[in-house]
Amino acid sequence: MFGLSSKAFNPVTNIPDLNGKVILLTGGNANLGLHTIKHLARHGAKVYMGARSETRAKEAIEQLKAEGLGPGNGEVVWLKLDLSDPHKAKKGAEELLGLENRLDVLIHNAAMLQQPYAKSFEDIQDVMMINHISPFIVTQTLLPLLRKTAEEPNSDVRVISVTSDTHRLKKSILQNER
Repeated sequence: MFGLSSKAFNPVTNIPDLNGKVILLTGGNANLGLHTIKHLARHGAKVYMGARSETRAKEAIEQLKAEGLGPGNGEVVWLKLDLSDPHKAKKGAEELLGLENRLDVLIHNAAMLQQPYAKSFEDIQDVMMINHISPFIVTQTLLPLLRKTAEEPNSDVRVISVTSDTHRLKKSILQNER
């Protein structure tokens, strides 16, 4: 679907026409997520920007419009999605189920970088909740819709988890401290 096996991936030329495709991307109101949404929408997809803050999401959508996202492109829609609480994460996913009859791609991009150890929900570490537990709940909730879409002719359903190699930084930091 995305031509990611290409050694020199260019989102302008390697992303196919996505008209009629529905995509949910978590953490899309900044950085890599925002750039991903920009390219997906420019290729015709309807992209749901899963984000906690309506203000930050709407500012990001306005930024995309200022950068040329407009008529002839896909659509970007804010979806309230708070991964810090599994109940709120499930509620956001259920809201999408009520809005769409298909889901072609689910991209888990939202993440909390390593922080000082903290627990907030049900005595579970924040990083674990945001990076692992809530994305699992979102995927499980949306799985029936993903499966339904996968049964359609010429479908190419994907679940993508964006990861990082920042864990390697810890090793190099520890080596430098010696």
